[in-house]
Amino acid sequence: MDYKIDNAVVIGAGVMGAGIAAHLANYGLKVLLLDRVPSGLSEKDSKIGMREDMPEWRNQIAAAGVNSLAKSKRPVLKSEESMKRISIGNTEDDIDKIGDYDWIIETIIEDLEIKKILYANIEMYRRKGSIVSTNTSGIPISHINAEFSDELMQHFLGTHFFNPPTYVPLIEIIPGKETFPQLVEYMCQFCNSRLEKQPLVVKDTPNFICNRLAIATVLNAFQLSKEKGITVEEADALCGKALGRHQGAVFGTADAVGLDTAYHVTQNIRENASHDERRETFFVPQYIEAMMEKNLLGNKSRAGFYKIQKDPGGAYKQMVLDLDTLKYRERMEPVFACLQAADKAGTPMEKVKAVIYGNDPGSFFAWEILANDLVYAANRVGEIADTILDIDNAMKWGYTWRLGPFECWDAIGLSQSVDRMKKEKRAIPARIEEMLEQGYESFYIYREGARHYFDFRSNSYQLC
Repeated sequence: MDYKIDNAVVIGAGVMGAGIAAHLANYGLKVLLLDRVPSGLSEKDSKIGMREDMPEWRNQIAAAGVNSLAKSKRPVLKSEESMKRISIGNTEDDIDKIGDYDWIIETIIEDLEIKKILYANIEMYRRKGSIVSTNTSGIPISHINAEFSDELMQHFLGTHFFNPPTYVPLIEIIPGKETFPQLVEYMCQFCNSRLEKQPLVVKDTPNFICNRLAIATVLNAFQLSKEKGITVEEADALCGKALGRHQGAVFGTADAVGLDTAYHVTQNIRENASHDERRETFFVPQYIEAMMEKNLLGNKSRAGFYKIQKDPGGAYKQMVLDLDTLKYRERMEPVFACLQAADKAGTPMEKVKAVIYGNDPGSFFAWEILANDLVYAANRVGEIADTILDIDNAMKWGYTWRLGPFECWDAIGLSQSVDRMKKEKRAIPARIEEMLEQGYESFYIYREGARHYFDFRSNSYQLC
């Protein structure tokens, strides 16, 4: 079957839905952005003369999503023409319009039962042959499409954008078992050539690649920071650029994603990854639950682990949450010898080595985080992705890490770091033991000027 996408419906006008709508509009697609009808007239609505039969009242959630695009600190719309390509509506009055669109993207709350209700309506009104996808950040595709007709199953897949879609290059493409292979091929080509995305076809496993690894890292750091008395800004500095990752690697990432979303992602892994060796650690600490009760959800609520506060003199300061008191204080610059050494180092690989092989509390904390992350990533090869290359690329394209987990392992020396892990009585993945026993001491090598990665399936180096 020949596919084409000239227009799209995005259902769900939250941060991600509105961002996806903007990205599609930037690349010339006409977009219909839908969201639910408000649950009832507010006091403010009544004061300004709104009625429940007015389109402007019924479409106000979608309208708020579009308005947020114009107010974003980082521009998400390339031009006024992009904004004009976006129209709005609601899922009660306008759901029948989806039959006119080539691509229908669901971006609603991560609640399977609510999604099922929406998909029953999508199935009723969509045009046969139209492409339907979910932006779920981790619910298995096999759970979402369990009650679909054969025809919808064949045209359904996951298209997991990352926030903000305008800037983050990765899109995880997750086929269902029944998804037409030619559709997967088309979506990869379309997302790359038309939307300027880096598509990566991933397996239908809980939270896919990026969120599976990232949430394990974040939860580990959440718990270890509290245990070791490491502050929010110290943890982000030690686990950020110093480990070849992005600056707000732990707490900053949680703020960007939203603590409520992080909570749902955590619950999803715990419920669906029963075989995971770290399953018992997949829970949010008590201080996260307390923050959620106070609506300290991160960037979306303008306060999370970080917030910007205006002092009496009119100056803006970055405030940081104290994990013990849950009160804000002014941010302090982390002071660790290992960080100073990393600052003086040149490449990301040299920075990681400087931090990990330091001799202060910051270095020990960073090593504990990294050692856990590397072992976890090695145990996921074959489960969430077939190759280390896909895992490294996913983390670089989706979370803007400078080094993927296996590139990072090369940076600190595979043999040297495994020796340290053994001395600390850490469990070493069997595939890593076997790799070293066979004389392979790095995950990446260059042959005749071309980069190759170690492929565990063939126990050999393959061209990147």
